[in-house]
Amino acid sequence: MCKVRIDSTAGMLVSLLGTLLVAAACAGVPQAVSGPETNRGPDWVYNTATVYPEDRFVSAVGYGLDRETAEKNALGALVAVFGQTVRGETTAAYRYSQAVSEGLIDIGERTEIDSAVKTSFAMHTLVGVEIMDRWVDNQGTHYAVAVMERLRGGILYGGLIDSNKEILRNLTNLSGEELNTLDACIRYNLAATVADANTLFMNVLSVLNPASSLALRDENRSGEYYRLRAREIAQNIPITVQVDQDRAGRIGTVFSRAISDAGFRIGSVPSRYVLEAAFSLHEVDLPQNPNKFVRYIVDAGLRDTVTGQIFFPYSINGREGHITLSEAENRAISAAETEILSSYSKALRSWLVWSPPPESSGQAKAGAFSPAQP
Repeated sequence: MCKVRIDSTAGMLVSLLGTLLVAAACAGVPQAVSGPETNRGPDWVYNTATVYPEDRFVSAVGYGLDRETAEKNALGALVAVFGQTVRGETTAAYRYSQAVSEGLIDIGERTEIDSAVKTSFAMHTLVGVEIMDRWVDNQGTHYAVAVMERLRGGILYGGLIDSNKEILRNLTNLSGEELNTLDACIRYNLAATVADANTLFMNVLSVLNPASSLALRDENRSGEYYRLRAREIAQNIPITVQVDQDRAGRIGTVFSRAISDAGFRIGSVPSRYVLEAAFSLHEVDLPQNPNKFVRYIVDAGLRDTVTGQIFFPYSINGREGHITLSEAENRAISAAETEILSSYSKALRSWLVWSPPPESSGQAKAGAFSPAQP
């Protein structure tokens, strides 16, 4: 089994939000540009409304020492124009656009919307925003203007909201026997991401087209509603733990605790889902070192006894030493316990949030994206 990488998307999302906030602070419109008249910048540098009228566009200027910085600052400044309700939820849009770009969410045959979402992911900004122009003054300062057309943006966001409603229906359209399963838990977690994005999209639409946004707002459930349902489903799923070569049941005990921390029940008798793990210790010979060293290896996976599928591979290993072999082994077991407690439940929760549901989900389909995977 492959080794689980424990780093999550949280750092990336926090970094994105920080970039946007800094960008909003750094972006601005200069009052004047020094130098000869021939170096005077385009009108949008001083007042974007002269080129992009406010009744047709939402626009903002950013500047910096290079083109990339200027564009990032312009994008951040435009996000700030929409206000705190949008600026504070940009991570939701990023997670959603990332899932679409990686194939986790399929928004159907709407090519223009799909393209706009994937572009937003590449630019780390809102859907429908474009860098329309750039300029460099005689001091080497770069300027960029970010623009969203109100009419086109309103159409894009209205289409996104409609598409996401269909995705939410497909994700949560489960029969009674499908409900208390890991698939259902994954579906509702993914639905939470979609619902979070829809809330943001409605906030953007409220600026672009207030009347259209008002008509749609009452129909939307929050992402927290779907996350709560996912937690309720998890609490009704028992998982049995089986560990080969488990000394005094120590590894099984910590796996059980980690599974409970992730929100699941521990099955006292064989249940549909079984955590199957193998634990082993191997003496390691290090020449010219008087101490004894032992390497521990833990390989695990969840097995669905109904379908026979084995998923969520997890693997850890490490080495511990001491003057005696028995104490080296004891230290290795303790190190394995510590690592499982610190990483397994976290990795399992990440997998449940970002793993694709089965192809049969229709609008939502399997994809390669899974931060919990190596």
